Amino acid sequence: MSKRVVTVPLQGGKVVANPQFQDTLKQLGIDPNVVIQKVQEELKRVGKYPVQKVELEVTSPTRYEVKVYLPPIGDLFLRLFGKDVGAHDSRNEVIGNLSFEQLVEIAILKKDELKSKSLKSAVKQLLSTCKAMGITVDGKRADEVLKEVDGGKYDEILNKFEKQW
Repeated sequence: MSKRVVTVPLQGGKVVANPQFQDTLKQLGIDPNVVIQKVQEELKRVGKYPVQKVELEVTSPTRYEVKVYLPPIGDLFLRLFGKDVGAHDSRNEVIGNLSFEQLVEIAILKKDELKSKSLKSAVKQLLSTCKAMGITVDGKRADEVLKEVDGGKYDEILNKFEKQW
């Protein structure tokens, strides 16, 4: 069987087990109830962040993977702060504040999209986006935090999350 991708229907951040979705899974030889449970577990893992879509990559009736996709980084940040646009003057305007740990969590969740070789470089990539959008981290401007990351101030936190990378 070649790899097949099935889009998981969502409504309000929950799986909608409609008959069409269930029939598709049954045709592939997969128990819909097991899949729905797995999808719910994955959605809990990313619970506080908005989900764009969920797909099921099926390689055989016993081998499948649930893929949860968050919105692009910029859109994700805007949704977190309930904004439509970033700061017009990011040097003087702040649209929201993230904790450094939140930033690391987002980097881990967006790992495949960021294509960074290390967690530290992924976080630095997100910090650049924060800087451009007017988002502070731990109450400090993103460029200040970027210098602190380079200086090793956040190495302890990064090491704590390295296993998840």
